[in-house]
Amino acid sequence: MLKKLAAFLTFNSVSLKVRLLLYFLFLVILPTSIISITIYNESYRTITENISTAVQKNLNMVETLFMNKFEEMDSLADSIYMNPEMTELLSAERPVDQIAVVNELTNLDKIIDGYSMPGADNRSYIPKLYMLDRPEYQLYNFSRNISTISEIEKKDWYAALPFKSRYTVVPADGSSSGAAPTIMLAKRLFGLNNLTIPYVGLLTIEADIGNFNDVLDQLKPSVNSRIFIVDQAAHVVASPDTALLNRSLAGEPYIQRLLPFHAGGSGSFETSIRDEAMLVSYRSIESPDWTIVSVSPVSDLNGKLVYIRQVMYIVIAVCMALALLMALLLSNNITKPIRKFIKSMSYAREGNFDIAIQYKRKDEFTFLFSQYNKMIRQIKELINQLYITEVKKKEADLKALQAQINPHFLYNTLDSINWIALRHKVPEISQMVTSLSDFFRYSLSKGRNIIPVEDELQQVRSYLSIQQVRFKDRLDYSIEVEPEVYGHYTVKLILQPLVENALIHGIEKRRGKGVIELSARRENDWIVIDIGDNGVGANVGELNDMLRSEASGDSFGLNNVNERIKQVFGPDSGLRYRSNEGPGVTVTVRFPCVTSLEGMEYEAEDDHSR
Repeated sequence: MLKKLAAFLTFNSVSLKVRLLLYFLFLVILPTSIISITIYNESYRTITENISTAVQKNLNMVETLFMNKFEEMDSLADSIYMNPEMTELLSAERPVDQIAVVNELTNLDKIIDGYSMPGADNRSYIPKLYMLDRPEYQLYNFSRNISTISEIEKKDWYAALPFKSRYTVVPADGSSSGAAPTIMLAKRLFGLNNLTIPYVGLLTIEADIGNFNDVLDQLKPSVNSRIFIVDQAAHVVASPDTALLNRSLAGEPYIQRLLPFHAGGSGSFETSIRDEAMLVSYRSIESPDWTIVSVSPVSDLNGKLVYIRQVMYIVIAVCMALALLMALLLSNNITKPIRKFIKSMSYAREGNFDIAIQYKRKDEFTFLFSQYNKMIRQIKELINQLYITEVKKKEADLKALQAQINPHFLYNTLDSINWIALRHKVPEISQMVTSLSDFFRYSLSKGRNIIPVEDELQQVRSYLSIQQVRFKDRLDYSIEVEPEVYGHYTVKLILQPLVENALIHGIEKRRGKGVIELSARRENDWIVIDIGDNGVGANVGELNDMLRSEASGDSFGLNNVNERIKQVFGPDSGLRYRSNEGPGVTVTVRFPCVTSLEGMEYEAEDDHSR
């Protein structure tokens, strides 16, 4: 028995995971279990209180925002009701002939149509007036804002309206005049200037239910929470989940539990819904008689609490202190292969990749060392491949150096053509050749990618000079540069592609004379360059979308310019298109003021190597 126990304690054939579990089983699990139970019992109370308080704050905010919207709708209704012209029409006697009916209907429609109050998300409130004792209105359908009371007098909600009330809120039930569900505010109207006409009609203000659903969606306690509003009969009157609208939840157990408290107050309780623990919170709205209900998974709410973290830190510290005692016993057994691993790594750091780790045990280190040996062999192969790549790169650099001769040959050839043109007295050819020579000289820029702004502007002048010879009287251009712009650096070849794009897609496609205007100025610490044309124009929204995407094809040149500016100067730099007040579009180039190449040498050297 003792021999078997000694053999077991050697653990040479047992995995490292099993050895660690056997040592730490009693010293870690037992105290951890005791401490975890203590923390759970103490934190449960804290979690419940904090969550309930936070949810009730959200529900209170929902109530406040809803009441603000109702007040806003009522304010619109009062503005219409107290309009002097409206008061006069409501207090007038009933029209006696067809012309008077049409005049009254026209005047009422004009007043109602003049009131428009935008609500949340630019959704507007829709006013509508229902006049009492006006069956003639059915003969004239030119107004959507005015109708006769007979159109709604058989509706349940109309029959339930109190005779004396500041206003009444009617939930969405499909009875609204619009196609989308709405929440409606109804207000009875009276003849204020004629006491013989006590009740003349009903004014309604309809609001898209999305105004209210957005508030609920923004203030729900968690991503998986459901928040909605029910009336006294447990019908859903507002919910971000439109499938719940007008549904009756009276059969739900948690609704039945909170209905006795519907008349007033607020509260929270935990319950199980479809085998999941839920926190149900509610808050009543006095007017209208509605209740806000929030249903949230408890698992989403009992998260990060400072008190829990403090208790857990204590548990971990105690467990670590106990585990340290056992770690001292395991250190010699575990660190021996680790020391062997470190020694092999030191050889590899010195460049010796021919040393493989030999390990005879059968545990997790066996797989680790086999993968390490494989990795060492792959590193050796990669070093050899890198050496070959460097040799090929040096050969490519040599070929690139040899290719530098070609620009000098091109300049000499263009210079010869210029002298021949001058000799034969052809100034047009001389001007065009000179501009072309300047264009190529600034385009090459001795292999540099970062050049002075004045060089970039000079290249554009050369390019436009060549194009003006081509287009003749069809093209005119102007370049205006503020003195503060000079002395700064920019990325090479960012303006000429934009000018070329304006010529191809704007000037060439229009009839008559085309004009390109380039202006450069300094705004605080930024250089701003505008390039505008009077061409056929373009969809600037699509152009700006292409600049934000990785588009290809016709937009590749624009994206290339935009990306090169951002790579050098940061994400706040780049291009932006806008429409002109007249024909054509304007593109704005924006980059920071840089007066020194310090910090940008890498970019310049990188371009030179290419």
